[in-house]
Amino acid sequence: MGEGLGNFIVTGAAGGVGSAAVRQLAARGANVLAVDRDKPEDGTSPGPGEVVFCQADVGVEDDVRSYMGQIVGMWGELSGVYNVAGIEGEFAKSGEASIANYDNVMQVNARSVFLNMLFGIPLLVSRGGGPIVNTGSHLAWHGAGTLGAYCASKHAVMGLTRAAALEYAKDGIRVNCVCPSSIDTAMSQRVAQAIDPADHQAGMQVLIDQAPNARLATADEVASVGVWLLLDAPAHINGILVPVDGGQAAA
Repeated sequence: MGEGLGNFIVTGAAGGVGSAAVRQLAARGANVLAVDRDKPEDGTSPGPGEVVFCQADVGVEDDVRSYMGQIVGMWGELSGVYNVAGIEGEFAKSGEASIANYDNVMQVNARSVFLNMLFGIPLLVSRGGGPIVNTGSHLAWHGAGTLGAYCASKHAVMGLTRAAALEYAKDGIRVNCVCPSSIDTAMSQRVAQAIDPADHQAGMQVLIDQAPNARLATADEVASVGVWLLLDAPAHINGILVPVDGGQAAA
């Protein structure tokens, strides 16, 4: 078994929140298998935990099977999973959207969570339990025009989280979900452009104005909630959705 705080899988590890989670976990002393289709710009570990990058598609069964085996082969066991990988997909009204976009968004955002729990939960049960953190969204319980597939995928993540939390609570498995609103990452830049193609800053202001504290979340803020649920949260916290939205959920 690896030394330190345990051995964790982080998906979407090359993105803003995923890379922040990898840094935070490794800085605390956890070993991290950082999974993404894209290679991270900086593959070094902030230490003292070890970071190993794995290029894989989190929505493909064989890929998920492979990296689950890889982490056990490297460090002896899986301690927890942070499912961060996600895409917004194309922007289109429900009567004009493409089937291909729906399938792609569901595969990356929801099927990936299903697969990582399908193959990760037995490994956690075998060691006596462990945490899984999924990434939802403010849109896990709200709607947004032109983002039907994204909304559907995040509603699905919410359902998968709650079901698994109930199913495996007696096995020591805790499944929780971090639900951010807009984050200061490349995804929000793309969303802002879609909101107002003629004025990017106006589109960004729409996202900013949705939060009562009048700003976007940082990637580190969102990641830190997931890391807390993995490493520090009381074991009695299970099956919850944690908004990280500057108070937007309170409205």
